Amino acid sequence: MKPSIQRLDTLVTKLPAELIQLILCTLPDAVTLRAVVLSHSSFYHAFLAGKDHITLQILLNQIHPDLLPDAHAVLRSSRLKPWSRELVQEFLIHYHDGQLSPLPAWTISDTVPISVLHNDIAFFMADFATMALAAHPITSVPDVSPSAFTSPEKSRICRTFYRFELYCNLFREHGWKDDRFSPREQRDIFFDKYSPWENEQLACVHDYLYRRMVAVYNDFAAHDIEWGEHHEFPSFLSLGLNYLRRLITAKTYEERYQLLAPNRRSDHSFLHEGLLASNTDDDDDDVELCHYSTTDERRWIRPPSLHDPDRGPAQAWRWAHEHESRDSFVLAEPHRGLRERGYVMWDSERLQRWGFFRAPWKRGREVRFDPVEEYEAMLRSFEERPKIYRRGGRGWWREGDESRVVWEKKEPHRARVKVIHWPH
Repeated sequence: MKPSIQRLDTLVTKLPAELIQLILCTLPDAVTLRAVVLSHSSFYHAFLAGKDHITLQILLNQIHPDLLPDAHAVLRSSRLKPWSRELVQEFLIHYHDGQLSPLPAWTISDTVPISVLHNDIAFFMADFATMALAAHPITSVPDVSPSAFTSPEKSRICRTFYRFELYCNLFREHGWKDDRFSPREQRDIFFDKYSPWENEQLACVHDYLYRRMVAVYNDFAAHDIEWGEHHEFPSFLSLGLNYLRRLITAKTYEERYQLLAPNRRSDHSFLHEGLLASNTDDDDDDVELCHYSTTDERRWIRPPSLHDPDRGPAQAWRWAHEHESRDSFVLAEPHRGLRERGYVMWDSERLQRWGFFRAPWKRGREVRFDPVEEYEAMLRSFEERPKIYRRGGRGWWREGDESRVVWEKKEPHRARVKVIHWPH
């Protein structure tokens, strides 16, 4: 440490406890707070003397007050251990009634995981918005300088990512498959508590995360020899945002292998089936939204779980579903292009600038995510890689390039992984 820095460090540690507490309150997040508090006894003792106030202030430095209830719910859901159907049902009753018992006080052990999660959510929120605003949602014309998203839009997107993490904590596989909630059960205890545009917001996040994850996974599955024989799609979405961020940002083949190898799963429809089930009911009909009576509206269009002062999301959803019946209210295939643009995330003012609502929405051409040429090349790789595997080859392979194959002794047969396609 340089002398000037060492002297400054010494001066800070000799400040009165009240001033040190003020300094601690300016730190950006709980991870930084923990590191500083543990770095010197003077920081530690100053923190202990005002820990409740300091910890809450650190949370507010990082997370908007409106999002704290969402952060609290995710934290509580992560601690439902041992997981059981009864605990989940009880939790959701209290959660949807707004009666989750508050924490006595925010502690470091509470705030650090929330801080880490919010950093992940901030990462995905910015990436989602950048990708969604890259082109006009109706004309698909690229937009090189879209207007910055507003504070309500930012909160709306963040809240949806919190809801995704909450869903992961509650409904990922925790043991025997027989213990899992069926899509219809998920509808009854979870999706039915939200308006259709809030569920469509979650569908936007589902589609976005799926695209981001599939791009990484398909590249890996297309070239890894050992995985070239597996035909099941691992449910990486269910592992949550921190895992997905590490997977998406992994720079090397080895990093991706370390993340993917321990998590070979088969639930390729995680969240997808639940969202689709939110459309169904025992009394399904083919009445279009534009023909709904006041009674139909009260019966089938659930109010939002949280008041949104901006009508944009509800207006956008109604505009896109005017001529749709209830079986297409959420995650409908024709609206995939709109979801890619996050159409139910934006303020009314942005939607008006885009020209939404000037004319009825028309179904466009369906997007194909797996070009024929790439798919045929993948099939050829499925034929070749098992041969290399049986000859003792491991590691990365590409058609016509075996320079990175590691040759070793023949090992016992292992499972096969194939390219992921959009779930149907």
